[in-house]
Amino acid sequence: MRVHVKKRRRNGLRRGFLACVIEIAKKGGEKQDMEEKNIRIYRCSDDEVGVFSAIYEAGISGYGHKYIRIQPQSDRYIYSMELFAEYVDVESSEKKMNAVLSAVKEKISNEVYEYVMKAIVSDDSRRGDIIYQFITYGFTIGEKVIMAVQFQEVSDMFTLVRSVQNEAHRYIEILRFKEVVHKPPLLLAVIEPKNDIAAHIANHFADRFNNEWFIIYDARHHKAVFHDVSGRWEVRLLTRDEEEKICELHETKEEYSELWRVFFDSIAIKERENKKLQMENLPIEYRKNMTEFIV
Repeated sequence: MRVHVKKRRRNGLRRGFLACVIEIAKKGGEKQDMEEKNIRIYRCSDDEVGVFSAIYEAGISGYGHKYIRIQPQSDRYIYSMELFAEYVDVESSEKKMNAVLSAVKEKISNEVYEYVMKAIVSDDSRRGDIIYQFITYGFTIGEKVIMAVQFQEVSDMFTLVRSVQNEAHRYIEILRFKEVVHKPPLLLAVIEPKNDIAAHIANHFADRFNNEWFIIYDARHHKAVFHDVSGRWEVRLLTRDEEEKICELHETKEEYSELWRVFFDSIAIKERENKKLQMENLPIEYRKNMTEFIV
């Protein structure tokens, strides 16, 4: 009985969000456009739950989509205070996040849902705005929204998703594991991606090393992928002590790393060295944690 009540509440949240967003989108904000209004800025925590909670609050507000901005709060972002803007601080809620995501899957498509889940891990401070405007337009025209790149709402979303996909693909190509002294034997890799892509590359390495213990440590976002020999994996935020322990493990010297560097140098043809092409194919920002470039 309790489960049924919870499900009914979630459905109520989803229907309320959908009804408000679709009504405003169809009317184009006619009620609000009769007079100019101040921008309303929703400030939220800089994580998935926070941003989707802000999208939910913006959607049910009925304020008019073109007057809404969403600002994730982080030390990485610097926003200018807008003189006549109205600021709303949003409390994070998983129920609100689930209401938004359920509405996207149910009323638009699973493909658009996957699109949104890639965009949310972007490091772009505008990602909340871009996702909000995109799904608002999606509720109006349906699953074909993903192809409507001639519209700014969709074009911005496409750029955001492509950036995340490109970086994830790059790290799948260049990520380097090292075997560290540990019981049981452990493979460890360190990455520092711009976007929060750890969960998006985990499946690839879980399939490739399905019977290994490994950790992929994202030093920039302070989280890691933990994979065990049963094939299960999870991504979670790390405590300071956990990060220090992982860094200590990574700093230990390992015989195979030196052998790989020797091999890398031995197969290089000095006369055909092309520094410019190397920089184009592998920018310096990616080399910091690659075995062959560590001195």
